[in-house]
Amino acid sequence: MKFQVLFIIILSHITLLAQEKTIPAKLLSKTPITTARYVGTDAFGWKYTIQNNVFKKEKDGSSVKYNSVSLGDIYRVDLQNPLQVVLFYKNFNTAVLLDSQLNETTRINFSELQQPLLAEAVGLASQNRLWVYDTNTQQVGLYDTATNTFKALTPPFNKTLQYYESGYNYFYWADDVNNLYAVNPFGKVNFLGQLPDFKKIQLVNDKQVLLEKDMILYLYNPENTSLKKIAIVEKSFENFYYSAQILSIFTNNEIIQYNVTLPE
Repeated sequence: MKFQVLFIIILSHITLLAQEKTIPAKLLSKTPITTARYVGTDAFGWKYTIQNNVFKKEKDGSSVKYNSVSLGDIYRVDLQNPLQVVLFYKNFNTAVLLDSQLNETTRINFSELQQPLLAEAVGLASQNRLWVYDTNTQQVGLYDTATNTFKALTPPFNKTLQYYESGYNYFYWADDVNNLYAVNPFGKVNFLGQLPDFKKIQLVNDKQVLLEKDMILYLYNPENTSLKKIAIVEKSFENFYYSAQILSIFTNNEIIQYNVTLPE
């Protein structure tokens, strides 16, 4: 009898651990789409997409668009501030800033600066500045949109940048051996840990990384190397985006949204 009780306790503990390794996801909505590329959803519920290089935001039947034929493909979109969206046109070494109605407010051609930059990464920073990784110097720095000046913050990279994410106060990047780093506006560089192999990734903060591997979505903590599966039902998807506890999954024909609370 004691053996049976002990076995039940151990089995219950194992079951509890298994449950703790999976993060629940509550289905909120499914929206059919035909667009070629889903970008993300902001905190106000606006969905952002790109089709034929037309950048679009829509919600409840309303939509606005932005298009610059002369700049070609949109390489990257920064949505952290819906009032100041950043589009990066890598092939033309240009960043465009848009207001909430997708009106162009600023255009920066990094090739035309007094000290030209060759931008590989661009993201929004605080105080009217942009994070820029300049491949000429292989350094991350801050570009001031008011003074049109660039200040390098990091030593030159000795490895290739394969992923980046930016916030107001930090620029994060992973190199080609999956080392994850962050730099703040004062130039302090921190090593955050090593990432597992991934196909797609989104860094939420320095302790929460969403990554897709083998068509499974995980939450990874680079500090303690814990890996927890997100309980979505999709067996295949093109992309994902997480913001304000809303996880958006993009397939080839719809956007599926879940409510997901990430553990601390």
